[in-house]
Amino acid sequence: MAGISIGAALIVIALCAGALAVVDAVSDVRDTASEARETRVLRDQNCLELERRLNRLNPPGAASSPAGRAVAIRDENSAVRIYVGEISDARAQDGWRQLLDSRAVYADALDRQAKARTPAFYVPPKNADNEPVADDLIEGSPAPCAGPVRRLAAPDL
Repeated sequence: MAGISIGAALIVIALCAGALAVVDAVSDVRDTASEARETRVLRDQNCLELERRLNRLNPPGAASSPAGRAVAIRDENSAVRIYVGEISDARAQDGWRQLLDSRAVYADALDRQAKARTPAFYVPPKNADNEPVADDLIEGSPAPCAGPVRRLAAPDL
């Protein structure tokens, strides 16, 4: 009889421990989902803030001279660097930096055009598959970032 009682007690203890483990696992899943949701909301807010910063600036296409376009491109790049510093994904940061670097090269070419009348051309950065980096950024970034990426990928507009 004592053996049966001890066996029943062990079964009850095992069931309680199992139930606690299930409750803990469900709680962990909820916490992970909540953290992912918070991260997504934060990234969306960062993209919206980037768009607000860009909208306060004159677009390069509104400038009447190559030197003015170069200044506008550099102003936009400065606004974007704030956003890039907030990105935790190294691959996404690399894509944004490639876009900024190509725009900086274009701004330098515009400065040369203003001085020496040498035509300046924007060459969009490409990924390893020879596709535009801007497409990767649109695909891998939150939806609110699509507008700023498209704007930055066309610095003549």
